[in-house]
Amino acid sequence: MSKKGEEEAFENITENLDYYTRTEKGKEELLEAHKKREKRFIEELLKYYRPQRDVIWMSPYCKDCIYFVKKNSAVARCEYNDSKLVKPFYGTAIWKIVKDLASGKTTLEVEEIRWDEKWIDVANEEIENAMLKINEGKPYNCYVPKRSSDA
Repeated sequence: MSKKGEEEAFENITENLDYYTRTEKGKEELLEAHKKREKRFIEELLKYYRPQRDVIWMSPYCKDCIYFVKKNSAVARCEYNDSKLVKPFYGTAIWKIVKDLASGKTTLEVEEIRWDEKWIDVANEEIENAMLKINEGKPYNCYVPKRSSDA
């Protein structure tokens, strides 16, 4: 729908508020119009924005990919997605207690996550088996194998 068409639809809604707010059919039409507009808005956003992920589960293919970077850390990186590559069962949350000054209630919040520590004691074989099941055992779409001279 063009911008002019959207403006006309909005004017139609504002002129007939009773219909759109007090009748079931009007409410349904308003909900459908909202869903269509939201879908168009998201599609428009995705044309210009590629979602980034901070953390991706490491698949067995990642180590053989040209985008794989292992520095002096326990956590590897994917240059393609600009994200951490983490094995399953890794990621220990460090919690902090936060007190709400207005209500006086205390809550727990995650302060940071240590990706080089396991959150549960699991054998390395189980971690490797879990990695084999990531992405249904297939490489991610970004996977480009290293040439034999690169390895």
